[in-house]
Amino acid sequence: MKVFISWSGDTSKKVAEAIREWLPTVLQTVKPYFTPSDIEKGTRWSSDIAQELDDSMAGIFCVTSQNLSSQWLMFEAGAISKKVDQSLVCPILIGLDNSDINGPLTQFQTTLFEKSDFRRLVSDLNKANTSNTLEESVLHTVFEKFWPELESKVQFIIESTQTGDSKSADLRSDREILEEVLELSRALAIQKSGGFKAHKELYQLISEFLSAYEVIFDLDWEHTKSCLEDSKYFISSNGTFIHPRVKDEENNWGNRPMLLNSYRRLVEYIEKNNIDINTSLHNS
Repeated sequence: MKVFISWSGDTSKKVAEAIREWLPTVLQTVKPYFTPSDIEKGTRWSSDIAQELDDSMAGIFCVTSQNLSSQWLMFEAGAISKKVDQSLVCPILIGLDNSDINGPLTQFQTTLFEKSDFRRLVSDLNKANTSNTLEESVLHTVFEKFWPELESKVQFIIESTQTGDSKSADLRSDREILEEVLELSRALAIQKSGGFKAHKELYQLISEFLSAYEVIFDLDWEHTKSCLEDSKYFISSNGTFIHPRVKDEENNWGNRPMLLNSYRRLVEYIEKNNIDINTSLHNS
């Protein structure tokens, strides 16, 4: 069973990483997914995270005073909750009490980072893992053995990060987070249209387009530049680079058709499969 672990801010990140390392020692068949250890948040990550959100059967959200209003945590919690029972959306309060929580997170059953509450969380995850459920007596023994290790590590993280600015330097700006949420929303839209596994052809088309783009605008840049500087021979007066409106697109510019054709095939595939990508390419 996959468990998605979400964080925002330095303290939250360190706690999330500690939980990621600890959880499989108690529930051996649980597979936690944690960024950035599994994949860096940022450029080119959205499809991977969308896939993990879609595959995960539970979500753990490491909540601290630094990220109580994190759009990122809220988005991932919402994405998980649309798929699974709300009891499997698990905000863990690090150095916080239930009275500190407001907003969207209040709809979920929170877990204080203390032994009894965390034991209940692990038990819920165990019950949800129906194909590999541990007997309660076994779970109790394993939890008792390994809990002190996690408790000690998280306590050290809390104490070591309480000094200094309460606003972690690792917290991203609202604009950065919103941009990432937008990218992830687009990726999840592709999931709804059949999922990334169903779009292997899309990956191939993107790869072909990028390869052709690199040839035109990097490897063959000097020739491309000369063609653009004397564009009247390669683009008609009422044409554009994408639609040059000339009889022979290859005339003295042999690499251009490779780029234009790969672009057109990519756009055609996106339109044919009704993939929700925010672009006006098809209006060109």
